[in-house]
Amino acid sequence: MNEQQIFNLTSEEYFYLDDFCISESNKLVYEYLFRWPKWSDKILNISGPKKSGKTFLLTTFAKKFNFFKVACKDLNVENIDEYTKLDRLIIEDISPINENILFLIFNDFKLNDKFLIFSSEFHLSNINFGLKDLSSRFKSLLNLEILNPSDNLLYKIFLKQISSKQIKMSTNLIKYTLKRIERTYEAINKCVSDIDRENLINKKKIDLKLINKVISNQLK
Repeated sequence: MNEQQIFNLTSEEYFYLDDFCISESNKLVYEYLFRWPKWSDKILNISGPKKSGKTFLLTTFAKKFNFFKVACKDLNVENIDEYTKLDRLIIEDISPINENILFLIFNDFKLNDKFLIFSSEFHLSNINFGLKDLSSRFKSLLNLEILNPSDNLLYKIFLKQISSKQIKMSTNLIKYTLKRIERTYEAINKCVSDIDRENLINKKKIDLKLINKVISNQLK
């Protein structure tokens, strides 16, 4: 693991949207979304790694601006008319399932100049679609990416998660932990869950031995 020195906590601005921390890692996505309807493109994709907050952010956005939200896996021939009647739609977790339906919805929203948001773990140009016309359309989309967390955001998310679980750790132990796990949202989430589980099992003060056990298990 990279033993780089981290946690210069004064170098980056951040603020909270309820439970979502806005920072340099996701600020571009947040600012573009929440200046709706003044967008340069009415159809776009939001991409970002697992546990990066895409669902939370889009759910908050949908409630504020009255967008209907549906998972890609729930699209089917029977309900496609329900979605093409809308003028504001979010389709989450895009994958190569339901390609023909995605193509029809995309064309309908494009033709009628309506607002459509897709979300995905990866940039849509990196997903292999069997339908070439759909793949071509997705490659032309505006893609806004939530990046893996900066050092500051990594610390803030970790601190917020352990606080929500009433886990007590010293600042030095937090820094030690974060230097040794992957700098991803998913790794933070798993690490805190593992610390919480070990803490409940052992019912002891969290120490270096417990943290090393959690880190060792994460590297397996």
